[in-house]
Amino acid sequence: MSRRVPEFAVVTGVFLGLSVVVTGVTLGWGLYATVVIGALVSYPFVGFGIVRDDDPAATIRPRWLLAAGVVVALGGAFGVLLDDPTPGGVLRGVLVGLVLGAPPASYATRHGADVNPFSPRATVLAGAAVGLALVVFGLVVEQPLVGVAAGGTAALGSALYGTARGVDFDPRTKRLGAAVGGLLGLGIVGVGVVSGGPLGEWLLVGTGIALVPSLYAALTLDRVGSTGR
Repeated sequence: MSRRVPEFAVVTGVFLGLSVVVTGVTLGWGLYATVVIGALVSYPFVGFGIVRDDDPAATIRPRWLLAAGVVVALGGAFGVLLDDPTPGGVLRGVLVGLVLGAPPASYATRHGADVNPFSPRATVLAGAAVGLALVVFGLVVEQPLVGVAAGGTAALGSALYGTARGVDFDPRTKRLGAAVGGLLGLGIVGVGVVSGGPLGEWLLVGTGIALVPSLYAALTLDRVGSTGR
């Protein structure tokens, strides 16, 4: 009986997600609302099934879940664009897509879906570049909080992916990254002060930028310990 619990949770999550889609279509919900509510309803059940399963990759194929996650992420991002086809809407769509796609991407990475055509190190560098570009884009369209949230998610996600694939940095490099992140955060706050924007908002942006490398170092602390022994 206990063996059926993970599978039942996954089936329940999929059923509830599809029910939300049918309800959204029937009641005329927007694409964004339908996708996000469907994800909020189904993701916890699927996640519970994965955590409780001794061999989740045998129950849910990583590539299948990744493909479903990509569809959900694109649907959420496109839904935002339908409601707000402006540069700010593009940025918010990217953030929604990253957030919706992160859980299935994490599962696929953990269980070896191996669909990324780029090397782990190239992925880390690309993620950092995209993250920085999103932060700058957020400043340009006057949505710095959305920009730093999207950029931080992209950079941190790619860095954790690289770590899972064997790309790790020594403690000195991680400390240097945290220091650079702190300086960059202070620089962003300075830009906000000079531009006359709300100080509290710019402080949050600077803190978010400084937090990403420090958070990466904290999340990969166990690897530092293992490589140091």
